Amino acid sequence: MSSTLTIFAAAGMLALTVPGSAFATNGFLRIDGVVHNHPLGCYEVAQLSTVLNFTDVPVRVHNVPGCQGNVVQIIPPGLATQVPGTHSILVKDPFTP
Repeated sequence: MSSTLTIFAAAGMLALTVPGSAFATNGFLRIDGVVHNHPLGCYEVAQLSTVLNFTDVPVRVHNVPGCQGNVVQIIPPGLATQVPGTHSILVKDPFTP
């Protein structure tokens, strides 16, 4: 019985130590019909693209590939917009600043 309690206690502690960055966004991002479920990170936009943000966080549009350069647009959750080519889109972890 005590070994069972030890296992449950260890599992409970492990569940409490999972860092926030292990979680991606809720929802999906659609870029020209390609769906990215629970997106996180940088996505390239090689041409004039339609971007639908169905996540729970705003996404940032950068003016150069690689999510470098300046943020030229922010797409709020639930909004669709057209993004010019040679841009990139950054979806940040909702638990990091």
